[in-house]
Amino acid sequence: MTSRPLDTSPASWAIYECALDRMGGPARVRVAMELSEAAREIRLAGIMARHPELSRRQVVARLVADEYRVELPVPE
Repeated sequence: MTSRPLDTSPASWAIYECALDRMGGPARVRVAMELSEAAREIRLAGIMARHPELSRRQVVARLVADEYRVELPVPE
């Protein structure tokens, strides 16, 4: 298991660990994918808030460039 985050109480962390222990592999993968998608949407929302002039496509290109250091072609 990973270390308990500083902003999480020991009791909450214990409940979280018990919930993970009860999950099977497919459920853990599903939860991990959902969390990853949620984090990506939060990052996209942050870029959109800072750059309202950008199109959705440009926002996604900025995220990809920031995360993967890959420049996507974006039509102007």
